[in-house]
Amino acid sequence: MNVLFTGATGYSGIGMVEILSAHHIVRGADVVRKPSACREMLVADITDYETCRSLVKGMDAMVLGHMAPNPDGYKLPAPAFDVNVKGTANLYHAAAEVGLKTVVLISSCGVLMNPQTPSTDAEVGVGPYRYGDGLYCLSKVMQEGIARHYFLQFGIATAVLRPSWIVYDGELVTKYGEKMERYYSSLIDPRDIGRAIVAALALPSLKLEAFNIGQDDLTADLTFAKTRLRWSPQHRFESLPRVNNGN
Repeated sequence: MNVLFTGATGYSGIGMVEILSAHHIVRGADVVRKPSACREMLVADITDYETCRSLVKGMDAMVLGHMAPNPDGYKLPAPAFDVNVKGTANLYHAAAEVGLKTVVLISSCGVLMNPQTPSTDAEVGVGPYRYGDGLYCLSKVMQEGIARHYFLQFGIATAVLRPSWIVYDGELVTKYGEKMERYYSSLIDPRDIGRAIVAALALPSLKLEAFNIGQDDLTADLTFAKTRLRWSPQHRFESLPRVNNGN
C-alpha cells in the first residue's frame, strides 16, 4: 500500500515510520528533511492546499502525524491551528478529491474529559471532550471533528489513535531533551504507535473509530485497541523505577 505520512521526520514520526515502512511504501512529508525510512521524502508545507493536493496523489492511505512545534507552537493560536487544524483539513479535503478513503490520525489521550477514569471515553467528533487545557489539546479535539466531518460527508474512514506521553524506550529522553527518571503508565514508544498504525491500516472494515493506546496500567480504557487492533505495547520501559501512583 502507498501511504503518505505527515510529520515523518519529527521526534515521534521517525519511530513510527521505521515500523510502517517495513509493511508499506511510505511517502514522508515534513517541513525539515532528515534521514528516515521513507521510500520518498518531501519537504512540504501542509498549510498550503496545492501542496496537499500533490502529496495525496497516488496514495492509498495517509497517516497524519504532523504537529506544530512544541512548546512554542502552542503559545499562540495561529501556529497551533495553522498546522494541526488547517493542515489537517487541507489533507482531508485533498484526499476527498482523489477518492482516498483510509486515514490514521494521531490524536492524544489528552482529549479525554478525564483520562484517569477508565469508563470515560470520547466518540470521535462528538465527545465528551476535555476543554480548558491548552491549545494543543484543543487542536486535537478539532482534528477529531474534522475526521468526523469527512467521514460523514465523503466516507473517509479514520482510525484515531490516542497515545499519551511519547518517549523512546531505551533512550528515555523526551522531545525536550529531558532524561526520564521514573516510570509513568502514560509512556508509549513511537514504535509501538507504529505497530498500531500498521494494525489499523489492515482492518478490513474500518469506519470512524478511536483507539486509546498506552501501557497496560494506563487508566484510560485500552480494551478496543487490544480487541479490535489486537495491539499491546512491546516497549515496557522496564529500566525505569516504579513508584506508587505511577500514572
